[in-house]
Amino acid sequence: MKSEPVLPQRSEKTVALLWLAVCLTLALALAVLLPRSQLNSSVLALLPQQNLGQAPAEIQHGFMQRLDRQLVWLVSANNQDGDAVAAWWQAQLQALPMLKQVSGELDDDQMQRWGAYAFQHRNGLIDAATRARLQNGGDAQADWILAQLFSAFAGVGSKEIGHDPLLLVRGAQLAMQQNANKMLLHNGWLTVKDAQQRRWYFLHGELASNAFSIKESHQLVTALNQLEQQLKTRWPDAQLLTRGTVLFSDDASQRAQHDVETLGSATLAGLLLLVWLVFRSLRPLALCALSVAIGAMAGTVLTLLCFGELHLTTLVMSLSIVGISADYTLYYLTERMVHGEQATPWQSLHKVRGTLLLALGTTAIAWLLMLLAPFPGLRQLAVFAASGLSASCLTVICFYPWLVRGLPVRPIPAMVWLARWLAAWRRNNWLKRGLPALVAIYALSGMLQLKVDDDIAHLQSAPAKLLAQDRQLAQLTGQQADQTWFVVWGEDEQQALQRLSALAPKLQQAQQQGWFASYRVLPLSSLAQQQQDVALLQQAAPTILQRLKQAGITVANANLSAMPVTAADWLASPLSEGWRLLWLSLPDGRSSVLVPVSGVKNSAALQQLASQQAGVSWVDRKASYDELFRFWRTLLSGLLALALLLITASYMLRLGVKAGMRSALPSWLSLAAALATLGWIGASLNLFALLALILVLGIGINYTLFFSNPRGTPLTSMLAVTLAMMTTLLTLGMLVFSSTAAISGFGTVLCSGIFCAFLLAPLALAPGKRKQR
Repeated sequence: MKSEPVLPQRSEKTVALLWLAVCLTLALALAVLLPRSQLNSSVLALLPQQNLGQAPAEIQHGFMQRLDRQLVWLVSANNQDGDAVAAWWQAQLQALPMLKQVSGELDDDQMQRWGAYAFQHRNGLIDAATRARLQNGGDAQADWILAQLFSAFAGVGSKEIGHDPLLLVRGAQLAMQQNANKMLLHNGWLTVKDAQQRRWYFLHGELASNAFSIKESHQLVTALNQLEQQLKTRWPDAQLLTRGTVLFSDDASQRAQHDVETLGSATLAGLLLLVWLVFRSLRPLALCALSVAIGAMAGTVLTLLCFGELHLTTLVMSLSIVGISADYTLYYLTERMVHGEQATPWQSLHKVRGTLLLALGTTAIAWLLMLLAPFPGLRQLAVFAASGLSASCLTVICFYPWLVRGLPVRPIPAMVWLARWLAAWRRNNWLKRGLPALVAIYALSGMLQLKVDDDIAHLQSAPAKLLAQDRQLAQLTGQQADQTWFVVWGEDEQQALQRLSALAPKLQQAQQQGWFASYRVLPLSSLAQQQQDVALLQQAAPTILQRLKQAGITVANANLSAMPVTAADWLASPLSEGWRLLWLSLPDGRSSVLVPVSGVKNSAALQQLASQQAGVSWVDRKASYDELFRFWRTLLSGLLALALLLITASYMLRLGVKAGMRSALPSWLSLAAALATLGWIGASLNLFALLALILVLGIGINYTLFFSNPRGTPLTSMLAVTLAMMTTLLTLGMLVFSSTAAISGFGTVLCSGIFCAFLLAPLALAPGKRKQR
């Protein structure tokens, strides 16, 4: 048998110097990359890239960015102060540099420009209802005009009928009012009344920057909260409702920052206290801090190099890596504390190096499996964890034999309790068989209560106030935040409008069949459709004018010439106010239109409808995310089962059938117990729980490896595993207290699974080793 080196070899000195050079390079890279990087707090960045069907990627990105920048307000006061309150709020919003294009009141000049544009282009702005009435000679349009003229409520004046005898402007205006749902014009404001007849004033604005920029978002939300306080101070009965992605994004980022500050501090304090109580020396504290710091530095640099940014949730969840990276230091320091008098630092390293590298490999593979998930935030975490843990482990192997010389040797803490626990495993058959059986019963009964839930809405943890505001605003305006729509696109604006015209009658049929409650179609036709409308007017006008003459109404001949309206002209006109959000043109001319749909009852049928139309896609963001969660949960379940089978087979090949099954049992039971915990607490199985189970397997197997180290002793392994479990629970356990539901559930699965793996880890002890010290 080859003897272990007592003194460092030349190769070990070279490796230490090389690793020192790598660490210095990482520090230099961090100094260069960090100031240029950004911290992303977008909740959507945790989710897969949203796909708007077959629409070009640039159109998808443009619409998503635009939608996320929108803000809507409804402000209300008593009837006497309503106009003044709305005007004050609009003025305050317009003064904020974080907002642009704030709109609300239409002044007299805007109203005049609106009317002038609508009149000058009336033959090119014919709505679908008017187009239908002009068919078959125009008798239906004549009946409608006469009904308007003789109605006591229509208010058609002689000037209006004189200038526009076919009432085309009125028809288009009425059609737009129907598209506005419950909104009505009052003193130049779009308003809506609630059940108590309280009038609410509608305002709209857009962020001047990214909706997920942490600093700007928090400044804006803070400013809006201050303005709301001022509003209610001046008008105590005033009420305000706000809707915008920025509100939810800011709330998520502030909660995540709070988690980083509070949970991070608690984790670090608990870890330092534990190390101090065990080693009673400052040097182990410094060594733990060194390995954790180098790991964090490597993880940050590799993440920035791969992704160009760090997500805030990556930082929160990276708290769990602190305890795992400290395990490598603690395992080596434990070996030195127990056997430091009998072995040199390099002999101790040779004793544990194989186990350290094997433990690193299993844990890193578990984290890297997260790269399979289509979630950018989790991919960042996988790279951060795998690279950080590797750097921490290599730091222990390369540096610590040089740094632990002179480390005091002291008795094993709680040696009597640890020895009794090991003795119980050796002598007490009830414990050896009863504890696994109890865990199995707990797991089976809990899993029978477990429910599967892939609904992404149940992972949200937004404040009740924001959700209540959103619901009330949707109820008042009829504009639901369903995030369901059709995307219509073309190589140019005319092709997009032609495809929109082809889709419109299909939507009307779908609504009649009850597939959805309502929809909004851009009130603009293609130039080809406008030419057809002019021809229709020319055919119907004589009949209509004759019918008016027979009714005793004399009007001048209607202007039947073409009045073409292009998309660019219409978007620049007052008529497009409130509609521009639905149109997007790219620099190369490609154009697209959104058709929002509310109250969807049959998403599958709408998907089928879109597939039958050229240049049309159906988007149901929630349904697509739910389906994606289900797919990846199923896939990862299969991968996890395969990994368990491979681990069991490898144990059986290396140790024999009986010993291999005994060594694999902690892994099987720890995963089952983690799932059972979800069932017992009433939580559901989802994709994030499956991702946590992967880590339970990768971390928990380390405990089995520590006990199965042929060069280790059971008491040393017991102390190392106990410290590893405690440090891991100190870090992962903090995730349970996170204010983010997904992270809290992630921590619950990890803690329960890893604690079970710790309890059952002595099963891996060979019968002969249980008698060793």
